[in-house]
Amino acid sequence: MTLDYKNPNDWGRSPLTDRALRLEQFKAENPDQWAVMISADIEALSTPIFESEDYPPFTGTQFLATHSSIDDHPYSAAFGQFLGNGIDPDIANTLAFGCNRFDLISDDFDDPIRQLAARIYSRFEDMGYWDKLPQSSSNIDYDYIPY
Repeated sequence: MTLDYKNPNDWGRSPLTDRALRLEQFKAENPDQWAVMISADIEALSTPIFESEDYPPFTGTQFLATHSSIDDHPYSAAFGQFLGNGIDPDIANTLAFGCNRFDLISDDFDDPIRQLAARIYSRFEDMGYWDKLPQSSSNIDYDYIPY
C-alpha cells in the first residue's frame, strides 16, 4: 500500500509536518527498510553512552548544578577557561574533555567566540593538557593560558 500525500493542504505547514509525512510515506512504501531503521535506533538507544562513544560522563550544566566549585571537574583548568570566556557550559564541558567541536559554538569561522575558543583549545593542546591529566593544580602554568 502506498500513501500519496499530494494534498496541498497537507504540505508546507511546517518542516516538521512535512518530515512526518515523508516518514509515513517511506514507512508505507518500504516496510522492511523501516523495520531495519527502527531496530537500529532501538539498539543504539539501549547501548550505554560510555560503551558507544567517548563522551564526557556528564554535561556542563549538570556539573554546575551539582557542584559548588569547578575544582572537582577532571579538567577544571580548561573547563574554567572556556566558561570564563562566555562559552555555554555544555559546550565548554565538551571542549574541556579534549573534543575540538567548535561547530557547536557556531558554523561561522569568523565568529569571535569560536575563534577565542579555538585559541584557548590550541594553547591547552600545545601544553599537552590532554596527554596526561595533571595530578595537582601546581602542574599547570597559568601564565600560558589565554584569559
